Amino acid sequence: MTLSDQEDQIDRISDLPCNVIDGILSHLDIKDLVGTSILSKQWRYKWTKAPRLWFSEDFFEEYEDLEDLEDPVTYRIITDVLMQHQGPIDKFGLFISNDYKFEITIEHLDKWIPILSERNIKHLELVNHETHPDQMLYIVDLPCKELTYSKFLGFDLSIPPDFSGFERLLELHLLFVRFEPGAFESLISGCPLLKNLHFVLCKEFEYFDFAPPTLEVLLIEFNPKMKSICLKKANNLIDLALKATESCTFGLIKSLPKNIQRLSISSRRGIYKVRKHHH
Repeated sequence: MTLSDQEDQIDRISDLPCNVIDGILSHLDIKDLVGTSILSKQWRYKWTKAPRLWFSEDFFEEYEDLEDLEDPVTYRIITDVLMQHQGPIDKFGLFISNDYKFEITIEHLDKWIPILSERNIKHLELVNHETHPDQMLYIVDLPCKELTYSKFLGFDLSIPPDFSGFERLLELHLLFVRFEPGAFESLISGCPLLKNLHFVLCKEFEYFDFAPPTLEVLLIEFNPKMKSICLKKANNLIDLALKATESCTFGLIKSLPKNIQRLSISSRRGIYKVRKHHH
C-alpha cells in the first residue's frame, strides 16, 4: 500500500460522524489512543477529546525498566495525558499488576482526581495489585458528583467527617480494601442510589450488617474472620451471592430480606447451593 493510499484511508475515517470516531477512540488503550496523533494533522488532537482513558497492565509493564521510584515515568505520562485532555472523561481506569514496582500514592491521586472530577467522570476503576500492608493508601474524598460506577482494589479506605458522598453511584466494587472504623458505613450512607455492591475479601472486616434499602444485587466474598452477615435493612435485595474462602458457614447469616429471588452460597472447596424463589 502506498503512502497516498494510507492517507486516503485516514481521510475516509476522518469523514466519519463524530460519534462514530468517538466510539472508535473509546475502545483503544492509552498507547494506541495517543498514537492516533501521528496519523495526520486532522488527527493530532482528536485523542484529547476521547471519552475513555484506560491505563492497562500492558501500559505499566512497557515502562517498567525505565521507572525511577523517586519520579515514576508512568506517573508523569498519566499526568501529562490528563493535563492535555480537553473534553469530558466518562471512563478512567488504572490497572497495576502485582509484579510491578510502581505504587499509586496519595500525591498521585491528589493530582489526578480533581481533574477527573472537573471532567464529570462517570466510571472510575483503580486497581492496585501491588499492595503491601505497610504501603496501603488512603482514599479520603473523591469529589466526583457524576460517578455512577466505581471499583477499588488494594486500598485503605478512610472517609472524612465532611464526606459529600456519591449522589449518583449505582454500582460499587470493593476488593481487598481495608476500612477504618465506620468508613464502610459512611461510604454506603453517601450512596443514596446504590443498587449493585460487590464486597470481596475486604480486610479486617468481621460484621456485615449495613446494607442500604436501595440495594438490589449484592455479592460478598469473605474469609474465616467474618462472624456475622445481617441484611435485614436491604428491603429491595433480590439477588444475593455469598462466597467463602473456606467451608461455608450458614450460621453466619443472621437475617435476610423477604424479597430475595435468587440466593447462591458457595465456597472455594466446592460447596454450592442455589435457591430461587418466585412471588
